[in-house]
Amino acid sequence: MLYIFIVWSTSRTTDNYAERYDPFTQKFGGLVAMIWHQEVVTAPHIFRGRKVHTLASLNTMGRLITALLENHDFRVFRGGRRKRIVLKDMIRYLHQNPDVVYGITVDGSRGPARRMKRGSCLLAKGSGAPLCAVSTRARHCLYAPSWDETAVPLPFNRIDTYALGPYWIDPKCDSETFDAFCTHIEQELLSLTDFIDRKVKNGRIDARVRKHFPETWQADRWPEGTLGTPFTEWDLQYENAPPWSKASESASE
Repeated sequence: MLYIFIVWSTSRTTDNYAERYDPFTQKFGGLVAMIWHQEVVTAPHIFRGRKVHTLASLNTMGRLITALLENHDFRVFRGGRRKRIVLKDMIRYLHQNPDVVYGITVDGSRGPARRMKRGSCLLAKGSGAPLCAVSTRARHCLYAPSWDETAVPLPFNRIDTYALGPYWIDPKCDSETFDAFCTHIEQELLSLTDFIDRKVKNGRIDARVRKHFPETWQADRWPEGTLGTPFTEWDLQYENAPPWSKASESASE
């Protein structure tokens, strides 16, 4: 905690999450934020001071991460072999509590790196809450010898955080639509990671960041001059929510 405080105190940082997504979360009753596990060291600092909830494994590293997160006022659900039961508990909790943010490492806790598991999309589908993709990149990092090469930013740095969304998935959609949505969201998160990494490094491509990208991934898939590609008519809008959203359910009650 002290080290990350020193890093942020000595670095030049930008962050659009607080400006765009704090009021959005309050307006629409909740949010599921997705990051790659490679950025897990910076996540507690990015989401500090918010009602953030997350999922951690039961192994030794999971206990360490849990302790770090709880010191930043996170509520941590423990995963392991009970993931399906825990997922139902998390959906129920999001239904019952306003303004909850779930911060999910979508390729955790053991990978494979840059392959999005479906837990975050299932949370959104089951609760009617929107998704957003979040990426934090630093110009200068050390990389841990772990399965995802966890990034540890250095002091006196440039660190940018960017959040992109919302993305919505209809709770009553069929399996084919849900599969297509999951594929789309994975591509959006990969594209955001590439965009913010090149931005913070003045256009330079970092091989350590791209190392685990799928071979099928293509750069510059967004229309020129825009960030993000919508999957539904409701995506990437901050003012309107679909009629089946968590916010609409609350209003009808």
